Amino acid sequence: MKKHKVFLLSLLLLLLASTVVTHAKIVFYSVRDGIYGVYVMDDDGSNQTLLTDAFRPSYPSWSPDGRQIVFKRYVHGSSVLCLMNPDGTNIRELTEKDKSYINIPSFSPDSKSLVFNRLTFNLKDGQKSRTVVLNIETGEMKEISDFWGIQHDWSPDGKHIICAEPFTDGVNNTIWIMEADGHNLRPLIPAAAFDGEFTIRREFPRWSPDGQQIVFTQVEWKQARQGGRFFKAFRYRICNRNGANLRSLHIPKDMEGIDVDWMDDGESIVFSARAAIPLNQPLPNFEYPPPNIYKYHIWTRVMTRLTNHPGRDYMLDWISDDVLPVSPQGKKKVTWGTVKQQGSE
Repeated sequence: MKKHKVFLLSLLLLLLASTVVTHAKIVFYSVRDGIYGVYVMDDDGSNQTLLTDAFRPSYPSWSPDGRQIVFKRYVHGSSVLCLMNPDGTNIRELTEKDKSYINIPSFSPDSKSLVFNRLTFNLKDGQKSRTVVLNIETGEMKEISDFWGIQHDWSPDGKHIICAEPFTDGVNNTIWIMEADGHNLRPLIPAAAFDGEFTIRREFPRWSPDGQQIVFTQVEWKQARQGGRFFKAFRYRICNRNGANLRSLHIPKDMEGIDVDWMDDGESIVFSARAAIPLNQPLPNFEYPPPNIYKYHIWTRVMTRLTNHPGRDYMLDWISDDVLPVSPQGKKKVTWGTVKQQGSE
C-alpha cells in the first residue's frame, strides 16, 4: 500500500511538472532569436508562452469572448487572416491568397465579424483601398467605406468604428470615426494645421472597455531644412468618445510607442515602446533599439516594464479577467521575462 501511494504521488508531480498553465491576458508579437512568433503572457509579464511561429504571424488580437485569436501572416505574397484557439491550436485561414494587403483586424463585440482595411491592385481598376467587414462564419466580405483608414477598432457597443489614416510627410493625420455600417465618416479630432515646421502623426486608436474613452499615440517631428525630420516628442493621448477632453498621459516623451491598448478594465494602458530618435539625430541614420512592453497605471502614474528581451516585443492586445485559462501543453515557456518598476516623468 505504501509503495502504491508513493507511485501515485510521483505520477501527480510528473503531470504537474509537464503541464504549463497560464492565465494569459496579453497576446503579442515578438521577434526573438530569429523566430517570428505570437506569444501570450500574464498581466505582470510572467509565463511568456509561444503559441505559433508558422509563416511569420503578426498583429494578434483576442476575440471579445476570449475563445479565439485572430492574426495576420504572409503566404505567397498575400496577407492572410487566420484564427486559432487561445492555446495556439486549430489554426485556419479566413481570407484568400489573392495578393491583397490587409491591415490590422478588429473583432466586432459579438466576436462574429472582423473589420479591417483591404488594399488591392489590378490592371483594370488600379489600386483600391476599402474598409471591409468579414463575416467569420460565412466568409462574406462586405465593403463599407472607400476611405483609406488603417488600424480600425470596433466600439464595445457595436455602433462605431474608429481608425487612423495613413501618414504622409508634410501632412498631419488624425483619428477618424464612422458608424458601424461605414456611414457618417468624420474626424474624431481635427488634424493640426501643418505649419511647415512640425509634423504630427496620430495612430493606433483603441476604445476603452466601457466605450467612453479612446486612447491613441501621437508622435511629433520637426522638419529639417536639408530634408528629413528630427524627433520632438511622443505622447500617449486620451479623449472622450466624442473627441472632447483631449489630454496626454505622464509618460516620458522620449519613449516612442509602437502600439497601445487599454488594460485593467480602463484603469491602465499597456503599450510597446523603444527609446526615441535623439533630438539631434536625423531619422535615416538612427539605429532603433528593440521595443519592449510596458504597463502604465493612469491614476498613480506608475509604469512597469513587462518584457525585457533583446528581441522586439510589440503588436499587443489585452483581454479582461473573464477569459478562460489557457493551458498550452508542449509549447515553449519563456522564463527570461523580467518585471521592472520605472517611475514616470
